[in-house]
Amino acid sequence: MAIVLIGIDDTDNDTSPGTGQIARRLAQEIAQRNTKLLGITRHQFLVDDRIPYTSHNSGACIAIDWSSPLSELQFAIDLLTEWAAEGSDPGICIVARDQVPSRIMEWGWAATREVLTKDQAIALAESNGICLQALGGTGDGIISALASVGLRADGNEGRFLDLPGLRLLGELVGIEELIEIGIHVDHHLPKGPAGSLAAKTVHNGAKYKTLNWVRPRLLGGQPVWPVEWSDDEYAWIPVDRKKSRPLE
Repeated sequence: MAIVLIGIDDTDNDTSPGTGQIARRLAQEIAQRNTKLLGITRHQFLVDDRIPYTSHNSGACIAIDWSSPLSELQFAIDLLTEWAAEGSDPGICIVARDQVPSRIMEWGWAATREVLTKDQAIALAESNGICLQALGGTGDGIISALASVGLRADGNEGRFLDLPGLRLLGELVGIEELIEIGIHVDHHLPKGPAGSLAAKTVHNGAKYKTLNWVRPRLLGGQPVWPVEWSDDEYAWIPVDRKKSRPLE
């Protein structure tokens, strides 16, 4: 059994479901093949007028436990080709986590601050024996598909769009539910007396109001959920709150 990373991007257009939703749909299909879903992460790349993108220039990476040859994930490539929206430029990258070299991780970080090219992505993938395929249009999605894999492997940039059980969390949860999912909670304590009160709740049955949107950060290879104390709610609430693109 190996951890396999599947990076995708540029699967959508202005009116279609976003890449995050396509990633979740693809993960559900993969999960039916006797494998375990380890989570889906969203990765933000450089927003620049020189880069064509639909909304936010972000890619997604699906992580799974996979015991079969990587060639048996061809069905995922076929599905993504079928589902990609008209006018999109989809790309996909598939690689075992332990086969991701530092050069690919560096590529991921470079994509957050530089304009990169498709030819560079192809050359980098070929030199490292990594499956990287353009699935239509210009195929520019391979740039951030490769970068999404790099950042997921690095483990220190991104946000979890999904984890097993994540989207079943209610509006008010306890620490046990979060631990069961595998989420590490990062408490941001306020200063002064409020901080002392908040600190006590951490050790005495703290409650967390999800505000119906829990998207842990990818830090140290783990899902980390930063929360802050709210006197108004008398509970811990997410530091990261929903801003846009509800389809993610």
